[in-house]
Amino acid sequence: MATLNEAAKVAMRDVMGLREGEEVLIITNFEGEVFPIAKAIFEETKALGGKPVIMVQEMKTTYTYAERLVRKAIEAEPDIYVSLSAHKLGKDPYGLNIGYVGRDGKKYQHIIDKVMDGDRRVRGFWSPTTNVAMFERCVAVDYQAMQELAARLKKVLDAGKEVHVTSPAGTDVTFSIDGRKAMLDDGNYTAPGSGGNLPAGETFISPVVGSTKGTIVFDGTIDLVPKAMIPKQPVRLTFKDGYVDKITGGEEATELLNVIMKGEQMAREKGMAEQEKNCRHLGELGIGINYAAKMTGNLLEDEKLGKTVHFAIGSNYDYDAEATIHQDCLVMNPDMWVDGKQIMKNGELLSNF
Repeated sequence: MATLNEAAKVAMRDVMGLREGEEVLIITNFEGEVFPIAKAIFEETKALGGKPVIMVQEMKTTYTYAERLVRKAIEAEPDIYVSLSAHKLGKDPYGLNIGYVGRDGKKYQHIIDKVMDGDRRVRGFWSPTTNVAMFERCVAVDYQAMQELAARLKKVLDAGKEVHVTSPAGTDVTFSIDGRKAMLDDGNYTAPGSGGNLPAGETFISPVVGSTKGTIVFDGTIDLVPKAMIPKQPVRLTFKDGYVDKITGGEEATELLNVIMKGEQMAREKGMAEQEKNCRHLGELGIGINYAAKMTGNLLEDEKLGKTVHFAIGSNYDYDAEATIHQDCLVMNPDMWVDGKQIMKNGELLSNF
């Protein structure tokens, strides 16, 4: 296993493709274990000839705002942006209430989305809730193999129209992906506008809005606020008319419902009816492909775990279902079909997909 500084060097040299003289903005907190990682990123960036700056803000959650000076630093368009947050970077009040328009003509709710996705001037990675052991274990991996597998999955999903997922715990859900394009979190963030998590390791896609039918049972890590946990009792979500209708299970089911309801309340207070509705929307299907990852109860790592898929409740990545929340939750050992062709069995990707 790599040391922390070795992993940081891989991150900046191989994943980000850092070039001499490039400006690197590192945003972090003192809480949790993220600051030592930020320091290692700073040191390795400097050793590679980059120009790093660290900004520290107090810990933010799904419901709180990033500091104004942090948002202004992102707006200054560093070459590379790194977010090492103990929980979240924080929301953007201007983006939520008014919105940024990117060079692509689309509207964005956060300055980082505008400069990365809309303007394609900044590249970066973000590692919310990461820790030293995770960074050392999961960052210095075989990115060529990961990228080849991610590209194969993207090809299948891009051509697909409908996905069907089942699992031993009781998942049986279908949804449309017609016209959608899959995205890659595969550790290749070298081009302006590119970025993703570290640890990397998933191919993901946004289901067509309102197309979800059936039941999803989360028996792996679920994303709560401000924590994630492996549920003692599986959490069952039933969809009606394309949106979450019922959530049943143990205490974690109640907590997940509370997160959704708080997101709905936050949207309602701002008069955002569509965002309130989308707090019960299925925003993402992700397929984990980082085989160095372990199930730890930390969603950043767990959602990259091989032999799993995860679904997000809330906003999507196509920006046509904005919501105040995005809660990723895992399904263990799933079977998956795309347009009737099986590509995964008991969590294993089939060799001929």
